[in-house]
Amino acid sequence: MASRVNTTRGLIIALGLVWIGCTYYENEPIKLPQPKVSKPTTTLEATYTSTPPNKITSAYWKTANYLAIGPQSLVTGQVPSDDGLYNVSGTLNGLADFNNGKSPKITMRAAYDDNNIYILVSWRDTTFNISNANWVYNGVTDPNKSGSTAGWTSQRSDDKMILSFDMGSSKRDVWNWSLALSEPLGYAMDMTDNSSVVTSDEGDKTYVRNAAGPTNRSGPQYEWDGVQQELTRSPGGLTILDPGFYLLTKKNFVGDVVAGNVVFQNNCAPCHGVTADGNGTDYQTGVALNGPGFMNRFTREAFVSFASNQDLHEGAAHFTPLTSTEVDNLFARLRGFSGIPGYWLQNPSGSNSDVHTLSNVQLAKIDGNNGKGYTVLLIRALNTGNADDIIFNSSAGQYEFNISFTDNDDLNRIGEINNQLIFKPKPL
Repeated sequence: MASRVNTTRGLIIALGLVWIGCTYYENEPIKLPQPKVSKPTTTLEATYTSTPPNKITSAYWKTANYLAIGPQSLVTGQVPSDDGLYNVSGTLNGLADFNNGKSPKITMRAAYDDNNIYILVSWRDTTFNISNANWVYNGVTDPNKSGSTAGWTSQRSDDKMILSFDMGSSKRDVWNWSLALSEPLGYAMDMTDNSSVVTSDEGDKTYVRNAAGPTNRSGPQYEWDGVQQELTRSPGGLTILDPGFYLLTKKNFVGDVVAGNVVFQNNCAPCHGVTADGNGTDYQTGVALNGPGFMNRFTREAFVSFASNQDLHEGAAHFTPLTSTEVDNLFARLRGFSGIPGYWLQNPSGSNSDVHTLSNVQLAKIDGNNGKGYTVLLIRALNTGNADDIIFNSSAGQYEFNISFTDNDDLNRIGEINNQLIFKPKPL
């Protein structure tokens, strides 16, 4: 009997302790760990991570702190002095012109591991500008620059983001991301600014001028050869380049554009207009042929097949009598309306190949709408071993940098200067 009483008494005591414990926790709220969220910072903070955030969709970027850039008009009012170069000053009035005057909402995030630094930059620019000094025949005049645009001229510019780091002694390490000249290959152009004289780093650049002669009125040397432009990038993997704007696989430019203009005006202008804008001299078809990149996407075989098909092309009766030479000349003229890429692309080498990039741009076919804006990830070794590159040391303090952006421009920029990149210590 005593044993049973003792057992009951012990159970009551135990239950009491549990009740006391429950009462204690009810009166003192339990503090659960809060999920990590992105927070704004006053400097660009690179946090150590053992898992490389080498994709723009990497989980790290979803919670990484960010630096908001307050852009200013850095360079305005500049037009090119080069003869034959037109309509390349889209950011002429700075912030008032960039993204049609709407806020670019620029943010930056950073990380590092034992080998590399990773910098993710996002900004609003709702229109893709992919061309850079494209070859246009009898192109439009430039509202900001006088001079004749008859014949071949080099027109249009692209969207760019330029990041530069102070190396001391009036020298800066420049990473120049260009939608036309570097992004298709998965790089930023690696350059050096030495007392305001900017030069490319050692090695082959990502681009070569596609010119038949030494001036911006020479016309193109090459055109697309009709082969699908596939490229395996590191770390981006396989991509396909839009032949409307990019020239990777190429052949010599075919056709006499002057003779082709005669063929076009006699046979095509009555429906498509003298400038191929769709406003025909006899019929207002509304079918424009002069959209940027449009005619570069046709192979010669596909163009002939379409233009000679009476079920698809009302002007087939005008096209089928043309000789093969006249077809070549006409096709050259049509490509001159759209604008032939001003550069052809190649893989860089040496110090020119140090800065790898990934972006959210779908390169297989690009239209004008960029509703999501740009997100660009730059990846570079902490120490490349090249004398023209800055060395990042995670324990050496902070690094001063400038960042700027262009919108269809080669000369004028918006952005912010004298920012700081800091490396947060590795966790113990």
